[in-house]
Amino acid sequence: MAMETRAGGLGQHVSVPVLLAGLSAIAFGCGDLLGGVAIRRSGRQESSLGLAMVATMVGAVLIGTYVLVRPPEVVRFADVAWPVAAGLFMAVTRPLMYLGMARGPVAVFAPVFGLTMIAVPAVIGPFIGERLAGLEVLGVLSAVVSVVLLSGEGGVPRPGRLLRSPAVGLAVVVGTSIGMGGVFLTQAAPEAGELPALLVLVSGLVVLPVFHRVRIGTFRPDRAVVGFGVVLGVSSGTAMVLSTAAYLRGSAAVVTALIALAPGVSVVIAWRFLGERLYLLQAVGGAFGVAAVVAFAMAG
Repeated sequence: MAMETRAGGLGQHVSVPVLLAGLSAIAFGCGDLLGGVAIRRSGRQESSLGLAMVATMVGAVLIGTYVLVRPPEVVRFADVAWPVAAGLFMAVTRPLMYLGMARGPVAVFAPVFGLTMIAVPAVIGPFIGERLAGLEVLGVLSAVVSVVLLSGEGGVPRPGRLLRSPAVGLAVVVGTSIGMGGVFLTQAAPEAGELPALLVLVSGLVVLPVFHRVRIGTFRPDRAVVGFGVVLGVSSGTAMVLSTAAYLRGSAAVVTALIALAPGVSVVIAWRFLGERLYLLQAVGGAFGVAAVVAFAMAG
């Protein structure tokens, strides 16, 4: 199904948002793995807040410089208000996501927040004029299976375990916040360029230092994660630009489903370069992830 952008009639093919979202998932997956390595090196879970703060600052500087060199064509009120709201949702969610990962079990928390993240825009989409074609529905379903298998640490989470786990409630909150942030970003227009991505990160710069001060007692990040934070800032900044561009041009449900495949990227990199074990079901989950990407591309 060919689809034009909502604003400007630019004739964007839906495969362009699919490509942007896919590249964003790769960048997010690399960044997530780097963040995990940084936290392990520091030896303290609390350093995740400082890592996020440094990464957000570096990403904001990079994207801000780009916006100064190449300012947006047109800026409407919606191009500012919705990205700021999305940034607040995502900034508040990030510490909660780290907390959920730290508390675990990851095999429960990760798939639940991933599935919730996919479900929110898929449910809300029809109410904001975003309807999925047949192949896109198939793609979302394939992404759901992929997220469960990739996040399950070699097994499929049992329903009874999910219902009894205290991690479920927090995972639903995190997934809902991220999903809503993606829906908010679709309300801005492509003509705003990289400004929405910048505003998302600037919102994070307002919120994250406050969290860090309350939790750690200082605004200074742990020195052990500063270097990692700089590299992560470049990776996450790139991912944010790509994901925002995808949201501005495509369906929130499709883009979110693709970005939710980022853990698969982390799994493959950890297996290939860090010597971590790759379970058979994770490989099967990766195959479902590829099937989701193909379905979304063919829908275009």
